[in-house]
Amino acid sequence: MTAQAGSISSNSQAERRSLRQRIRAERRTLPSAERAAADRAIAARIRNLDVFRRARRIAVFLAFDGEPSLRRVAEEAARAGKRVYAPIITRRSMSFAELDHAADLGTNFFGILEPDRTKRVDPRRLDLVLTPLVAFDDRGVRIGVGRGYYDRCFQFLHTRSAWHRPKLLGVAYELQHVHTIAPEPWDVPLWGAVTEAQVRRFHRGTSR
Repeated sequence: MTAQAGSISSNSQAERRSLRQRIRAERRTLPSAERAAADRAIAARIRNLDVFRRARRIAVFLAFDGEPSLRRVAEEAARAGKRVYAPIITRRSMSFAELDHAADLGTNFFGILEPDRTKRVDPRRLDLVLTPLVAFDDRGVRIGVGRGYYDRCFQFLHTRSAWHRPKLLGVAYELQHVHTIAPEPWDVPLWGAVTEAQVRRFHRGTSR
């Protein structure tokens, strides 16, 4: 997989839609063997990060629409005694609930798996949020599926002068990287991003 050379240089929603469509289609068509190898490499890079090792409360996402699988990461975190959470989505909002690997998962109205809604956590108490995305750029600007769930949930990070917690670590394949995306006012930037090829760190402030 190779990095994309394209860019978005304006705030055009049409350009964002076009980028989403193109990258989602390309991500879905990854050959199974290439996808499995990339997922293993992504998991290994995450496990080797100090921010992962130090974190006590970690949010993952349950793969959908060709996203990288974080099953290995979630299992490793649980074995290490960390508490693992996953998103709960309603029509307009997102929260996080504990992921109990002994329990059955439900399915939301998008067809995405989610944990039991009774074991929720305040997003401010999470240490690390492994964040899904459709595209990201060299500065940590992220494009999701266009519904704004992560941006609304983590808007409180806009008021921070230093990045404490949670740290939003984008998880993607290298094909989802583009050079430049013009940010919208509501975009919450990534703290870093990890792909099968490398780890990128966008914010160099305190790592606490």
